[in-house]
Amino acid sequence: KKFQTILQRESLKSDLDSKLNIIFQNYGQELEQVQQLYEKEKHDPPIPRNLPPVAGNITWSRHLLKRIEEPMKQFESNQNVLAGKDAKRIIKMYNKVAKTLVAFEYLWYQAWVQSIDQAKAGLQATLIIRHPDDGKLYVNSD
Repeated sequence: KKFQTILQRESLKSDLDSKLNIIFQNYGQELEQVQQLYEKEKHDPPIPRNLPPVAGNITWSRHLLKRIEEPMKQFESNQNVLAGKDAKRIIKMYNKVAKTLVAFEYLWYQAWVQSIDQAKAGLQATLIIRHPDDGKLYVNSD
């Protein structure tokens, strides 16, 4: 953005556009790497320390999503890059990977919501019960 305001001559502008296209191609390779990383680690993603499994999986997914979203936001402001020959392929790949990551996060969230319902049902059980035969008090550990 800084260089675009400075550049007035057409030769420098075309040079900048060619450099931006190279960066966009590298971004396409980065998308492929993120997609491969997701496919490789989706069943057992690296979870940060001291995070429960659900929060760790969602954090991992959000990290990958942020990794691909931030550069795309920058590319959206430059229409010359998005009009390139490989741009449609890269944009489709971005949409596919982003959709997959959001779906992964949603699945973990839904599983967590269901486990909360099960935990609530367990909390409704009586904590101390009296045995009907001997009359002793027992703790319901369920």
